[in-house]
Amino acid sequence: MRLVTENEENGLGLVVREPMIGISSSASPSRFLIVLLGGRYLALDAESIQGVLTLEEVGSLDDPMINGLVYRAINLAERLRVSNNQGTANNRIVLFSERGAHGSIRVTRVQGLLEIHPSQVLPLPSQFRGPERRWYQGMILFAKSIALVLNLSWVLDVQVASVEASGGQGGISRLVAAPKISMNNSRVC
Repeated sequence: MRLVTENEENGLGLVVREPMIGISSSASPSRFLIVLLGGRYLALDAESIQGVLTLEEVGSLDDPMINGLVYRAINLAERLRVSNNQGTANNRIVLFSERGAHGSIRVTRVQGLLEIHPSQVLPLPSQFRGPERRWYQGMILFAKSIALVLNLSWVLDVQVASVEASGGQGGISRLVAAPKISMNNSRVC
């Protein structure tokens, strides 16, 4: 397991906190950006992450535009029904994309980048019976707690459907609170 975090002294660069242990050279590690949202650790697939910005870098924009791409703001705390302190200096805006759709979420804190063996992504326990089975794809043991692997396709579901319906030519509508969700159960870790 290897955790890469932001350099907290000046906010520049990345620092490796733990060496990678127990991963053979033939196994490709999974990488996750670990964030804190309302007291809950979430793991975001690093392949989907396009950037992390401070509130100052975003400014007053609701939907950040980076390199000509609009990253629609999604109130993830509201969608997951968790409280989130939106005004701290550690808040970050995470930019991500899935299947041609782009979104941004505000998180309480970015913990760092975690590399683990794919077998370390555990299935959700049976207590997850309702809609949360669509929200999360598994869980990872992290910092004497767990980080839930967020299903970014679920977060962007309405936007992805709009992009696919328009043949990839824009037409991205603003995300609404309770979209229709479809997910293949074989994707659950």
